Amino acid sequence: MLHKQTFRWLVILGVALAAMTCPCLALSCLAGDVALLHSAGSADGWTRSVARGLCAGDDPACRVSEIFLGDAEEGEEFFETLHDRLCPDWCARTPDAVVADGEVAFAFARKYRGELFGDAPVIYLGMSRPEAGIAEQCGRCSGVPLRLGVEWTVDLIFRLRPETSIVVALMDDDVANQPLRARVEAAMEPHLDRARLIFPGHEPGDDGGLDESDLASVAGSVPVGGAVLFLRFALDKAGNPVDEDGCARMVARRSQAPVYVLTDRFLGDGVLGGVVAVGEDQAREAANLAARLREGAGEAASQGVKPRAVVDLTVLARFGIPADRLPAVCAGINPVDPPEPASALGAAGMWLPALFLALPAWLLIRRLRAKQLK
Repeated sequence: MLHKQTFRWLVILGVALAAMTCPCLALSCLAGDVALLHSAGSADGWTRSVARGLCAGDDPACRVSEIFLGDAEEGEEFFETLHDRLCPDWCARTPDAVVADGEVAFAFARKYRGELFGDAPVIYLGMSRPEAGIAEQCGRCSGVPLRLGVEWTVDLIFRLRPETSIVVALMDDDVANQPLRARVEAAMEPHLDRARLIFPGHEPGDDGGLDESDLASVAGSVPVGGAVLFLRFALDKAGNPVDEDGCARMVARRSQAPVYVLTDRFLGDGVLGGVVAVGEDQAREAANLAARLREGAGEAASQGVKPRAVVDLTVLARFGIPADRLPAVCAGINPVDPPEPASALGAAGMWLPALFLALPAWLLIRRLRAKQLK
C-alpha cells in the first residue's frame, strides 16, 4: 500500500514538473503551421499582442504566418483580389489552424476556407460573437468573443480620481459603436451626481461627427479634472479611414486629463490604461480552442476572456495618482525608474572644493590672532 501511494505521488509530481517545463501540457497549444489573418492592413499594438499569444513561449514547433488583409475596402471584388494574392502561397498548403482576428478576417476565412486553408479549424477573435449559425457555416469553426470592460473601466476612472468632474468619450460615426455608447451611458449612471458624460460630435446641436483636427481640439479642451475615454476612432466624419493609433497618441499628448482605453492596442502610447481586453489572452484561448478542435472536440467553444486592469505606471505618476488607489489585481507597464542614490564619494565630492577654499582662510585667521596676542 505504501509503495502504491509513493508511486502515485511520484506520478503526480512528474506531471506537475512536466507541465511547468512544457507549456503545452499545462494548456493546449498550437503546433505546426498557423495562418493568422488580421483585419488590419498593418501591424499595431493589438496585432503584435495577438501574435505573441498564439505560441507557447518560443516553441519552435509553432510557426505563425501573419496575413494583413486590410479593412479599408469592402465587397466581393476586394475579397477576390485578396484570394488571388494569397492563392500562390496557400492553395496547395494546408495549415494546422487558421486564426481570424476581426470581422473582415473571419468573413474572408469562412468564404475561402476550402480553397485556401483546406479542412483547418478556423477560430475567430477580436470581435463580438457572430449571429447564430454563422460560425457553423464553415464546419470546424469556433471563436473567442471579445469582452470589453466598459463598466469596469468607468469604475476605474473614479477609483483613481474620485474628483473627476467630466468624462469625454471619443468615438467615430460607425453605427457599430452605438451599443458601446449605450454601455458607457449605463455605466456612468451611478456617477452622474458628480460628473458629466459627453460624446463630442454626437450631441444635440453638435452631431456632425469629428475629423482629426476636431479630435485634437477636443483633446486639448478637456480640463485637468476630467477624463478621456478613447473608445474607437477609425473613421473621420466624412467616412475616410484614419490612423487610429496616431489619433490615440495625439489625444494622450494633447489632453491635460488621463486617457483610458478598452484594449491593450494603445498601451505604451501615453494613455493611462483601463480594464482592457489583452490580445495575448485572446490568442491563448484561441490556441486552446484550435487544439481541441484538431483533437476532435466537436463542441469546443469559449465564453470569451475576462479583461484585466492594466495601467502605465509612468503616466500614473505624471498625474500624481497614488499607487494605493490601484485595484488589488492590476498589471503595470513602464515602471518609473527610482532616482539613483548619491554615493558617499559623490556627497564628499560636493564638499571638497569648499573645504579647500575654507582651509587657507582659517589658517590665515589663526596667524593674525597669534600676532595680536604677541
